[in-house]
Amino acid sequence: MLHRLVSLSSLFLFALSAHAALIWDTTEARIELKPDEEEARAVFKVTNDGDETVRIARVKTTCGCTGSILNKKIIAPGESAEIIGTFHKGKRQGLNHNKLEVFLDNQADSVATLHMIVQIPALIDLQPKIIYWNAGSAKTERSVRVKLDERYVNEITDIVFNREKIAVTKEEAAAGADFMTLRILPKSFDHMLRETILIRATSSDGVDAETRMHVFVQP
Repeated sequence: MLHRLVSLSSLFLFALSAHAALIWDTTEARIELKPDEEEARAVFKVTNDGDETVRIARVKTTCGCTGSILNKKIIAPGESAEIIGTFHKGKRQGLNHNKLEVFLDNQADSVATLHMIVQIPALIDLQPKIIYWNAGSAKTERSVRVKLDERYVNEITDIVFNREKIAVTKEEAAAGADFMTLRILPKSFDHMLRETILIRATSSDGVDAETRMHVFVQP
């Protein structure tokens, strides 16, 4: 029993020393994707500053959109390895915070958590994106703020909607404001309504963007 306790204690001390011996150049990367970019990559370099060789067993990610590439698993004393975190945009927008947990052999807990914080600009930002009327709502028009990310797009080219079901009025931005306003009013509140408004924008550089707003009436 004493020999078993000594062995377990030695393993525990090794785990602690391995943890302390790994030095990361950074554990957080902040990236903003451009409209034409579908993937973000971040490089995390780790150096073995201890006296024992360590082996990276696996890297666990918190989202299916995030992956990892490891250039080598076994890190001898004084050597370094790189973990490349990858993030696939898909249809995501806004701020995406993804984590990569790094595990060594024979350790149940991760030795490091790497953070990939990716900002995906909303080229056309709508506030709100869903407007809704029910039996208790005032039968009045609703306002939606439309803001363009003028680094990429600066002109609304089209607003597509069912003119038989809803009315849409566009108001240009007031002096000093950085947004324009859409005013939405269903033609009837007597029947259930589910409609989509499509908004397209462009820039002189040929960048195109579009987004959708959803309109509901529940009598």
